[in-house]
Amino acid sequence: MTTLFVADEHHRLHWHWAQTGERDLRLCHIDFHCDMRGLLIDRAGQRATLYDPAERAKVDQGNFLMHAVLDGRVRGLRWLHDPFGGRRHDQGTVRYTSDLRVRLRRRADRPPEAWVPLHFREQPLLGWTGPDEGEHLDLDWDALASHHYSPALSERLKRAVLDAPFRHRPEAVYFIYSFCSSIRDDGAFEGFLAALARKLDARVERLSPLPPEHSNLEAPGVHRQGLRSRVLAPLKRPQRWLTAWAKRVESGDDLAYPYPS
Repeated sequence: MTTLFVADEHHRLHWHWAQTGERDLRLCHIDFHCDMRGLLIDRAGQRATLYDPAERAKVDQGNFLMHAVLDGRVRGLRWLHDPFGGRRHDQGTVRYTSDLRVRLRRRADRPPEAWVPLHFREQPLLGWTGPDEGEHLDLDWDALASHHYSPALSERLKRAVLDAPFRHRPEAVYFIYSFCSSIRDDGAFEGFLAALARKLDARVERLSPLPPEHSNLEAPGVHRQGLRSRVLAPLKRPQRWLTAWAKRVESGDDLAYPYPS
């Protein structure tokens, strides 16, 4: 039977996996963000290493998968998102060895023992057919209801998940609210949770909140972040276009799957 774990913050999984002793997980990670900040991935060699040592000093929503990969908890990772998400529209993301900055600084020149194996792919969410056999499904609400998305796009993405055939039933599903980067709508979140649980005939288990020393929920202004983003989003469109253009230059327009021009 599938267990559907629910949490408010994505890095809650860091302590959940430590408690359950998970090793060598394969994740289908559906998320606007990579959550691998501080990691460098060699996609051709299917391996990863630490890019920014400072990131090892803390665990947060943006880097918990970096820790999971380097600690051996995750060995396979499929990252799916809408073309509006991903590295092109985010800051502080995972690095690829093909990035211009990495190549200029020769940051990939590491000894073999500095690398760990990582089977990694980046794919579009629309057209997804469900988890592969043996994968756990890791679903962040902001992949479906980002405050950057129009209601129509959000509905299309929700249907893409609920209508996926799921040829393989995942043993575990992690469904994360992340309302600091999502539209905060408890009714919509709970409605989608109920629909997903019905689809998978899953048992729902809500993980306990993180203690204050690890939580980001009480950070100044976090509860107003969604409102600020909705109000300021139209003003930030030129800035986001420039960011996307800069990312295309740095990556050589190699962003792992075919983005629309």
